[in-house]
Amino acid sequence: MMGITRAPIFRSSQGRLRLLLASLIVATAPAWAQERIALAGLEAGRDNGYAYWGTVLPLPGQHLGQGFVQRYWLDYVAYRYEKLPQQDIDAKAAGVEAALGYQQSSANGWWGAYLGPRYASTRLSPDDPGNNDRGGHLRAKLQFEGETELGAGWRLNGIASHLIGQSSYWLRFRAQTRLDNQLLLGPELVVQGDLSYRLFKLGVYVGGIKLGRDAALTVKAGASKLDSGSAGAYAGIEWYLPY
Repeated sequence: MMGITRAPIFRSSQGRLRLLLASLIVATAPAWAQERIALAGLEAGRDNGYAYWGTVLPLPGQHLGQGFVQRYWLDYVAYRYEKLPQQDIDAKAAGVEAALGYQQSSANGWWGAYLGPRYASTRLSPDDPGNNDRGGHLRAKLQFEGETELGAGWRLNGIASHLIGQSSYWLRFRAQTRLDNQLLLGPELVVQGDLSYRLFKLGVYVGGIKLGRDAALTVKAGASKLDSGSAGAYAGIEWYLPY
């Protein structure tokens, strides 16, 4: 976008898409014994926030963790960015996506890959004609994810997402260990950006917080920093249910 600075108020119009791509944020390993998974979450940071809901289920004749799956996603984000000369613009965007994926799992870990269309509609106040994400856009989204054992009671989880047709990316790595009370604990690192900026997040999370028989909750918090030097904090909550 022309005329927009990556100043303390963050976020370029394209930057918010990397926040949305924080989609599959689940601290627990997939419940492959179940046939479907529902996910939901909220995250808030400096001058931005988002919410999402999604589900992953197998294609007919397939099984989660061992075959082809389908993934559906809804999300909503609100963010603010600064455009020269010193004008704050508020943006609100809603998105929907569907994807076909393939998963494999073993005793030591699991992996999955997804590809499908994503449609997002962005409203700006005041209007900014120079914002390339203004209005509605249909693009393709590619995502990889997986988890493996590290030894000594630790596992490593990773997700990589890319929005095709836009030079943007979102990467997240989590290490986790299981405590005696069965809670999951560990650090997380997020790197996201495009050709014009990079954002880093470093935090901690606690997962496996039971809500009834099957549902689980994850809470997280940490610090974020733009490569331009602007820093802030973030916090979030994630909900996970095999059904």
